[in-house]
Amino acid sequence: MIPVVALSRTPIGARYLFGFILLLTGCGGAEMNSTPPPVDEPQTPLQAMDAAIRLGRWEQAWQWSDEVLIAHQGDPDVLAKVARVAFENKQGDVAAHLLVDANRADDFQNPDLVQQATIALISVGQLFEALEMLEEVAARHPQQHQSRRLLFDFLIVIEDRDAAIEHGRELVRQRKFDFDLLLLLSNYEKRTLDTAALNVLMQRNPADNRPLIGEARKQFDLGMSSQAVETLRPIVQSHPQFLPAQILLGRALVDSGQFDQLDSWSDGLAGDYESTWGYWMVLGDWARYQGKTSEAAGAYWQATQRNPDVVQIWSKLNAALSLLQKSDPGLTEVSLPDLERRASLLSRFRQQKDRFANSGSQSIAIIIEIVETLRDLGRVWEAEAWAAMAMTLPDHKSTRIGTLRDSLIARLNRSTPWQTSNEHSELRLDLSNLPLPSFSGVATVKATPPRRIAVASVQPDLRNEATQRGLNFFGKTADQLDQPGIMFYATLGCGGGSIDFDLDGWTDLYLSAAGGTPPQRDSDANALMRNIAGNFVDATETSGTGDTGFGQGVAVGDVNEDGFPDLLVLNYGENRLLVNQGDGTFADVSERVLGNPVSQWSSSGAIADLNGDGLSDLIVVNYCAGLSPVTDACANAATGESRACSPLAFAGEPDVFMLGTEDGVFVDVDQDRGIRPSLSGRGLGVAVGSLDADNGIDALIVNDMSNNHYWSRSPGEKVEFEESAMLRGVAYDDRSLPQGSMGIATADFDADGDIDFYVTNFEHEYNTYYEQRDAGIWQDRTAQQQLATTALPMVGFGTEAVDFDNDGVLELAVTNGHVDFFPERDGQRSEYYQPMQIFHRTPTAGFEQFTDFAADEYLGKVHAGRALWTIDANRDGRCDLVVTHQTEPVALLVNRTVTKHHWIAVRLVGRHCARDAIGAVITLRQGNQSWRKVLTSGDGYLCSNERVIRFGLGGANAEALVTIEWPDGSTQTTKSLSIESEWLLVQGEPAFKLPCQ
Repeated sequence: MIPVVALSRTPIGARYLFGFILLLTGCGGAEMNSTPPPVDEPQTPLQAMDAAIRLGRWEQAWQWSDEVLIAHQGDPDVLAKVARVAFENKQGDVAAHLLVDANRADDFQNPDLVQQATIALISVGQLFEALEMLEEVAARHPQQHQSRRLLFDFLIVIEDRDAAIEHGRELVRQRKFDFDLLLLLSNYEKRTLDTAALNVLMQRNPADNRPLIGEARKQFDLGMSSQAVETLRPIVQSHPQFLPAQILLGRALVDSGQFDQLDSWSDGLAGDYESTWGYWMVLGDWARYQGKTSEAAGAYWQATQRNPDVVQIWSKLNAALSLLQKSDPGLTEVSLPDLERRASLLSRFRQQKDRFANSGSQSIAIIIEIVETLRDLGRVWEAEAWAAMAMTLPDHKSTRIGTLRDSLIARLNRSTPWQTSNEHSELRLDLSNLPLPSFSGVATVKATPPRRIAVASVQPDLRNEATQRGLNFFGKTADQLDQPGIMFYATLGCGGGSIDFDLDGWTDLYLSAAGGTPPQRDSDANALMRNIAGNFVDATETSGTGDTGFGQGVAVGDVNEDGFPDLLVLNYGENRLLVNQGDGTFADVSERVLGNPVSQWSSSGAIADLNGDGLSDLIVVNYCAGLSPVTDACANAATGESRACSPLAFAGEPDVFMLGTEDGVFVDVDQDRGIRPSLSGRGLGVAVGSLDADNGIDALIVNDMSNNHYWSRSPGEKVEFEESAMLRGVAYDDRSLPQGSMGIATADFDADGDIDFYVTNFEHEYNTYYEQRDAGIWQDRTAQQQLATTALPMVGFGTEAVDFDNDGVLELAVTNGHVDFFPERDGQRSEYYQPMQIFHRTPTAGFEQFTDFAADEYLGKVHAGRALWTIDANRDGRCDLVVTHQTEPVALLVNRTVTKHHWIAVRLVGRHCARDAIGAVITLRQGNQSWRKVLTSGDGYLCSNERVIRFGLGGANAEALVTIEWPDGSTQTTKSLSIESEWLLVQGEPAFKLPCQ
């Protein structure tokens, strides 16, 4: 039986490592050997030194040091004693190297003496000399686990994970592990350790700049690749053999698009760089950006041979091979589901570890999930280690962890490899025949810039006219949202949607409210605000729409195909379906058509015909499971004060897909139809439409700190759905890291005819720009679009793509605001109130932020923003915005931007497809210019946009030709549409020009 024995944390365990180093500022003599007993008469240099030590006369003792060292060469105890004397005389370098000599004289047999030497070397900034010594110790004394653990910890600190991994695995095999080690053992995605201690090492030993690797990795993880390049260059110039810096430099060069630097980077590589998975990732990513799919796949496969445990390798290999199979159907020996399964398991493992760490490292239930995932990955040693640690926790006997551990022990013996491959065909895949990328001539290759635009966008003039237009509404989730200690369930805010419920052409607003206690129906009432010629009147009571659930998002759509838009109200509790009666009133049909009431934390939703039967269906996006978010408070570790919890403290809740039937009832699509992902997300935003090149509706659901989901209908008569976010490149960022993922802007940002996404994220995460580079395959191109750094201080929520000046080029609007008031950390303060951001395309490449809003009464101020959606409130052809907040009423930002640009707006109505025609693709041509847009539902975070497709035409004033690809596959072309007009296009009917304001 393998014993349940874990390594007792060493004095410099990973969790306490940095604080310990920072304390090494000039004391530590107590760590040395004790002073010898006094003698009557000093007769030898050693006795004289001992007498001086006894009297605390350290300078006098130091005077005897040379003679003592000459007389007692090779005596480890004497060498250690002289080291102490040197230390007390502030001769730190001398003390450190004397301790190293003492260890060598002792053949490194005393682990305590090894640790003393390690501490001494680090105290004078010689971390890498300490690493060399510890490597020698590990080679000479494999069973000296305390020293090996120190080595493992420090290798992780300096980002040399490839070297650290074998030492960590050996500690596991030798039963010398703890939770710290297990959490660090397979973390390849992101640096989790602080860099403060490394900065101190730089101050103590400026001649060695290798500790800067920590700061460089931190910059790289934040998407600040250009800054990482500048941090790394001096390191590789002075230490070309330091592979972690060399490999990270290559990755940063590719990520920032500095392809012309790769040739010289490759020439400067030293050491066994081809044995690292990171080197092959550099080649693979470079080939991918150049569109060389075969070479990219070949490089990614080489990376899997060096390290099969990195999520992003398998995700990118899977995507590359799927493209190759489209062009070469003969490539049948590759089983893409096996590759995707491994990527999915690795990603699940990462998210489970994050949940475990954020739940206080005590949850046996999460450990069981981790153990099962590792078992399914074929990593039995690691799985058993986690199970063994669970056995040390309270209440483990009340779970099945013991039985699970026994089953793993039965599979282990001394010859069991760390990674078994018998049941994993992906590990036996041989793609050595694929070509490999070459950097020969790469200096002449430039990164492909975004499409150039003719003119720069005009800075938008957006004025908050809510009050003067009668829009007086404040939907808030709690009363004291302007003070620290906000409960997690109150952090999302309230949303709303645009709805022309009376079909008078003036778009109305439905707004959510909360303020009660989920899942009770004790909140403030939602509101329906009728738009009468640009001014709003409260129609809540007369329409019967004042739902009092804990309101979150709103979905707008025609659920019963009668021509009148309806409301799906998303609550933390029971959702409500309000059907428009066509007479200004709504009927609550929730119990009759939605089935048994279910109390869940729903956030966003969408109404669209998912299965192509002409009937609208529903998507309900759910956030965290259960009511723990309502009852559980989380304390700040530094102050003990209550603060909003991390979403990782709570499990995700599966989303719900409901298909409409001919009798008006909606039926939940069950798990047998493939609508349950392998790992439930914490859903916040949704976008539904024809998002890729294939026929049919797709749905992108973005999840908070868990993988995003991309759903599409499987081919065939049976109604089944496939989840393929990892294959398509939208599950996470380019480094396979799940992010905060709140809002979604859906549009053809680069004007190449297909749909791209912009997803907002949490503080210290860049908002992610996903560019559709191949049909149905997206890439994280945030850095290349100059969008990585501007969002880092922000917590982004709602976002939309809007052409404010109607020049034909889209801008990006983002509303920001933190979830709570957090104390200062590492000299930085997280601001609760944050500015709204608007980004525009530059005439050369990428995006930049409009910044000259200081005098603006809304854009020049900070807010705790949440949902954001579109409307043309005054019907002047310029798109306006509605924004909700935590601490102020809803804002109606009326677009007053002055330009001479022209526009056309289009409303669609289906006859042979669902009336809403979600998924229709519209191409507008005017002269030699063309624009392509998709009609979507969901529209991002807690909201529904005005269901109008708007085209900014710039200075072109000719009539336009419009082609519509309807969701049922039919095509319709309409000529001679005049500009400055809103048109109604009914499937199969002539175009109808709607009356102006």
